[in-house]
Amino acid sequence: MKYLKIDGLTDVYPEQVEGTSEWYYCKLAKNTFCDLYEAEDIIKSGNIYQGMNCILIHYPDGEVIRPFEIKENMYVDAPIFYDGILYFLVVDFNQKKIKIVSYTPNTKEKSIVVELSLSEVEDCYNLLLRVAPVLLIREANDGYLNVIWPEKKKIKIGDTEGLMFRDGDNLYCSEWYEDTEYHEMIIIRDWNTGEVKEKFEGQMIRMSNGDIWIL
Repeated sequence: MKYLKIDGLTDVYPEQVEGTSEWYYCKLAKNTFCDLYEAEDIIKSGNIYQGMNCILIHYPDGEVIRPFEIKENMYVDAPIFYDGILYFLVVDFNQKKIKIVSYTPNTKEKSIVVELSLSEVEDCYNLLLRVAPVLLIREANDGYLNVIWPEKKKIKIGDTEGLMFRDGDNLYCSEWYEDTEYHEMIIIRDWNTGEVKEKFEGQMIRMSNGDIWIL
């Protein structure tokens, strides 16, 4: 059995980036480890949030890449992978900006895809990136899926329903329920109208080659 020692990382929990077998990420907090909306609450209460960073680890060589520096009142969330590029959701509370930042592994280039005012969203609860192409969404508890970028759209969804990915005019969502046992449903909605096209029991997983496994 081969062992690879990666120096400089302690108290981290690598997770595989969905849609690729090459990249893992670790979230690093300078002080308080929390979700994005919890960091927002800390700042709204008048305190300083020490910052959340996200680093990348490449498989199989174990190379560690730090696209960002940790900064006060800035939160870098876990990346998504699409078409060979990693995308990060970055919220800079000092600037009151939401940014989608791309990182291209082949060239090691980082660039801002879009920069939005923080006032574009009610709050940062369930603020997420999805594909494809890259979408900025907010899944709230008000019964709606809010698409914030690249266009604005509001779609009524179930209380336990969440968006997994978009494929053309189809939105693939997952809904869970408990009827003595835990179950998951796949719901296919129309991107333009939000109407349900198809609904069936199961789970879907996006694989590293772009295929979707339906279980």
